Amino acid sequence: MDQSGIETKRDLRKRGRDFRVIGGVAVAVLLALALIGQTTWISACLGAVVIVAACIGWFFGTVDPALVLEVAEDDAVAAEAARRAEAERKFRISLVEALPEAAMYIDAQDKVEAANQIARSQFRFTASGPMLAAVVRRPELLDAVDAARSTGEAQRFEIVQRDETDRHFACIASPLGQGVLISLHDFTDIKRMELARVDFLANASHELRTPLTSLSGFIETMRGPARDDSDARDRFLEIMQGQADRMRRLISDLLSLSRIELVEHRPPEGKADLAAVVTEAHEALAPVAKARGVELRVTGATGAVNVTGARDELAQVVQNLIDNAIKYSEKGDAVDIEVRAGVGASEASAIAGRRWDDAGRMSIVAAPASSNARSFAVLRVSDAGPGIERQYLPRLSERFYRVDQGRGLKPGTGLGLAIVKHVVQRHRGAFVVESEPGRGSAFGVVLPMSETP
Repeated sequence: MDQSGIETKRDLRKRGRDFRVIGGVAVAVLLALALIGQTTWISACLGAVVIVAACIGWFFGTVDPALVLEVAEDDAVAAEAARRAEAERKFRISLVEALPEAAMYIDAQDKVEAANQIARSQFRFTASGPMLAAVVRRPELLDAVDAARSTGEAQRFEIVQRDETDRHFACIASPLGQGVLISLHDFTDIKRMELARVDFLANASHELRTPLTSLSGFIETMRGPARDDSDARDRFLEIMQGQADRMRRLISDLLSLSRIELVEHRPPEGKADLAAVVTEAHEALAPVAKARGVELRVTGATGAVNVTGARDELAQVVQNLIDNAIKYSEKGDAVDIEVRAGVGASEASAIAGRRWDDAGRMSIVAAPASSNARSFAVLRVSDAGPGIERQYLPRLSERFYRVDQGRGLKPGTGLGLAIVKHVVQRHRGAFVVESEPGRGSAFGVVLPMSETP
């Protein structure tokens, strides 16, 4: 259609609006006169009909009817296009909100037309239709949106959202209609696992290198300068035995940890008596505690405490926790071992960790997984040792992590609490730590009780 035709249709629409306004005003005046009693309602209605008929006749008498029909068809097409556009917009919003990962749809004006709750929470905005640059200030994301719009091809990229804990996202910007759909896959956990694997290999190599270097040095000395020195040889052999024992413990813990991780996704199906496991661990470690002048006190349930679990793995958990408490206790201190049974989930969490007045001293190392258990058992091992600073609590269960500040370097592999965490996770339980410098530490384990007698 040429420009003159467009202007003619524009004039026709304007004239139609003018006639509607004139007719509407006249009818309103007549109705107002009838309302205040200046004329009758019958006269007002008849006058309104006459005015409307006159406006219609005048309008159609001054324009081309074919043009009127053409304008009506154009308006119908425009209304249908608007309806479809609105339906597509609602569909895009529903699509974005239904996606399981963070997602946003950016329209042709670079506004965030739709965003699901995950994206809004991640990028911290609640407004409707903000500009993308006001929500995300990552140049790689903005450039990817422009590239997807200009090339018509999906763009893949990664961004790191800096915060107290950095979040890593693998992103795709895909052209969709007149805009771009952005989906963000959070692979922070995978990134952390990669870093943890690298740290694990580095730490394992370091832990093994030290005793191996020591053994190599002593062997070389005994074969050389100390060949005929029996006193030095006996002293060196004793040290070498200690280093060999250290490597044995390290390898044993590494193998235990690997075995547990292999089956961590499968919950145990058997049952074990937690109270009996605690009694056996108490009897086994009592000589160690006595040698250090530490008292072991067991309180709580006296009968059988049957939990869903693997007895050998639970025995390792109990022994590691009691051994840790003994290790960081001084002569004359006491280690309290408490066992409770048949409590609800909220009460179990309170018994395991929320004992002290400041909840900030507690760290949930392993949160409880989904469990159908109606009752739980609790094991809590507490000591009066030096305690642990709050900032170190979340890292206690990391492999080879040792908190030595203010606690003194104690013998060990640095894998004990990592084993505890993974065993508890396999048993669909919870592992919490409560500690305060100068007050001591408490380690709590919550386990679902067996439903069978």
